[in-house]
Amino acid sequence: MVTTSHWGQLVVPLVCCCVVVGGWPGSTSSSSSSSSSSRSSQNEGDQNRKTQVIEAFESTLLGMFGLKERPRPQGKLRVPQYMMDLYRSHTEHQDGISMHFDFDHLSTGTANTIRSYHHEDAGQVLPTEHHRHTVIFNISTMPAEEVLTMAELRLFRKDLEEHSIAKRHALDDRKSLEPIHYMQRINVFHILKPVARNRDTIKRLIDTRLVDVRNSSWESFDVRPAVTSWVEVPEKNHGLEIELIDSRGRPSPNHHHVRVTREADPSKVQELQNEEDERWFQTRPQIVTYSDDGRTKRSPSSRGRKRKGKRLKANCRRHPLYVDFSDVHWNDWIVAPAGYQAYYCHGECPFPLAEHLNTTNHAIVQTLVNSVNPALVPKACCGPTELSAISMLYLDEYEKVVLKNYQDMVVEGCGCR
Repeated sequence: MVTTSHWGQLVVPLVCCCVVVGGWPGSTSSSSSSSSSSRSSQNEGDQNRKTQVIEAFESTLLGMFGLKERPRPQGKLRVPQYMMDLYRSHTEHQDGISMHFDFDHLSTGTANTIRSYHHEDAGQVLPTEHHRHTVIFNISTMPAEEVLTMAELRLFRKDLEEHSIAKRHALDDRKSLEPIHYMQRINVFHILKPVARNRDTIKRLIDTRLVDVRNSSWESFDVRPAVTSWVEVPEKNHGLEIELIDSRGRPSPNHHHVRVTREADPSKVQELQNEEDERWFQTRPQIVTYSDDGRTKRSPSSRGRKRKGKRLKANCRRHPLYVDFSDVHWNDWIVAPAGYQAYYCHGECPFPLAEHLNTTNHAIVQTLVNSVNPALVPKACCGPTELSAISMLYLDEYEKVVLKNYQDMVVEGCGCR
């Protein structure tokens, strides 16, 4: 799981970046005079120690990720393309990963966590009104203590050909089509109270879009008011109503192009049905939430990151330390990245401390006192001075897709402290 020039250099917990030089105790070759039983016992001890380190490392990371146990998703590991696009957009910055998400097309505030929720298949088209659909989302896994900064409902629209549009408007031919026939309004209502005892549904309009049915695209609607109420009082989650009307406010005849229900056909061969299942997974309605878990702190300053100077190999500096999630089979729930370069700090802090060792005044005084009286105080220690975040896209223990930023995961600079 962890790779350095010598695997045995790592001693957990990784978070503390406590690293020692050398292999596992007794990992050097046995002398020719050693017995085979001694070598076997020694190797078994080495393996047990390595297993203990991996288990402790796994437990530490799960705690950092806020997971009670290791997720074990059932079936094929897949995520909505939109979540993958958000991950790539956020991680492509050359100046390091910010703890807050910042996208050109979204205003997400201080969010450091993104979750995706598909709608429940129980949502059905109302029996007599095909231009209205009720969709329900189970967001009960969202922690109530997180601050919701944004929530969007995403609906996919497939384009309609002109002859189909003319037919649905009961027109003789395409020449009779006017610009008004191409326009459609999509209204999204927050259902406050469902239908009961012949009473109409009590609902509130929370967002609307005017679209051209000739174009295929994803439409995004602000549903933060609804999601906020569902998090506060889960029992009031009666879902959303999606209404499709024409530009004149009448029920739209072009309602089949918005994907709200799946197109399952038992007569299809299995291969075609599998393709439809994948299309449905990628185009079904979804709510994406953006929240702040309260763990964010101010990003470290870049001061000292570019300091240059003559560095001796034995002096305090940054060393490679690659964490590979596949080594402990975490690649069955972590979508991206496959691993990351964590780095670690190691080296001497000799007297007098040079400027390039990125030291503090306290460390200078401590080193000076140590040079006079080593028994009074220890030498200054080599450790991280700057840490940065990583982004992870994964399935949590409830098999919900999560994109989250984790701070202080990568060593950017080392110094004597």
